[in-house]
Amino acid sequence: MKSPVPALGAFLALFLGFAIADLTNLRWLGGLALILIASLSGLYMFRIAGLGRTLVSVVVVVLGFAASHPLGSVLGAYGSLLLVSLIAAVIIYLLTPRQTAA
Repeated sequence: MKSPVPALGAFLALFLGFAIADLTNLRWLGGLALILIASLSGLYMFRIAGLGRTLVSVVVVVLGFAASHPLGSVLGAYGSLLLVSLIAAVIIYLLTPRQTAA
């Protein structure tokens, strides 16, 4: 069975990072939340999937973060955020290896 933790971590990092920054008007706080959640998720991904898949996951989150900005003018801030967060989570879930029963 695949672990949903890295995918959920990516979703929460992107979504909560923006939501915290938006709702508090403290961009640095949202950035801090994004970095902390993504780092914990990345460490877990590294432990179960190795360096290669972890680096691809990081690239997916960074590209999602970058893509959310221009998409915001088309879909609205939260529409863009939801779309990008879901796409990143699905891609990272697909990258997550199946875990064998121990």
